[in-house]
Amino acid sequence: MLPWATAADAEAALGRAMTPAEALWFRFTATTPDYYLYCLNILFLLAVFTLAPLPVALLELRAPRAVQPYKTQPRVRLSRSEFLRCYADVMRIFFLVIGPLQLSSYPAVKMVGIHTGLPLPSLGEIAAQLLVYFLVEDYLNYWLHRLLHGEWGYQKIHRIHHEYTAPIGFAAPYAHWAEVLILGIPSFAGPAIAPGHMITLWLWIILRQMEAIDTHCGFDFPFSLTKYIPFYGGAEYHDYHHYVGGQSQSNFASVFTYCDYLYGTDRGYRFHKAYLAKLKDLAPSDGEKEDANGFSYTKLD
Repeated sequence: MLPWATAADAEAALGRAMTPAEALWFRFTATTPDYYLYCLNILFLLAVFTLAPLPVALLELRAPRAVQPYKTQPRVRLSRSEFLRCYADVMRIFFLVIGPLQLSSYPAVKMVGIHTGLPLPSLGEIAAQLLVYFLVEDYLNYWLHRLLHGEWGYQKIHRIHHEYTAPIGFAAPYAHWAEVLILGIPSFAGPAIAPGHMITLWLWIILRQMEAIDTHCGFDFPFSLTKYIPFYGGAEYHDYHHYVGGQSQSNFASVFTYCDYLYGTDRGYRFHKAYLAKLKDLAPSDGEKEDANGFSYTKLD
């Protein structure tokens, strides 16, 4: 809730006229408690979990031949009932874990200094903070993800997420409740280190989940705009991690690839890519033999 009763009071405090965006924000938030604004995160997450994976899922179900060349595991096809079951499982986790976590975490949000007031941040400020959030989350997530691939962490917690060896967008948040809590730490670390406006936090939550859905979508589209993001992993990169599964010591990165490169945890993936490149130069009779899923992946640490 803003501390000014009228727009004129707000402009007097700012020492200037409000921008159109600030005037809109004032009308929207002047009498709305900050807690209610923060709770909009729940609606944003619900919309992202439901709508963001939908276009690719519909393409796979209704036009499989058209998208077959871009599928990372072309022999794996899920039925409509399997998609719906995955979504139902995600919604169960959403209402039992993610939603309550969002509702109860507001004191921490206020404590670190995330605010709803005026002035609104500039586009440059938002972009800089989002970059920090992505880098911090990526680094911390990398190490926690590696920890979850230890014997105990995988068997007790992380194996749930790896039930989808050929991931789909709806399965991005599909995980054990403990994993949701553990990997929520890196997501909150960036805003805690560089707190900003509530709008920036909203954008961060939306973009991070859309990125996770993209890397789990199961398709490597050549026209994806994410291919222009430096060091971005993407669906093909993360798909290898899921295919190898519990034995995987490769491709732990959540967003970027630099941690895997620096710490040597992309060796199996790089070997696989080099192997496929060599196969292209072989005669057809000496070509690659696919497994039951249409993969040539070699399971290496």
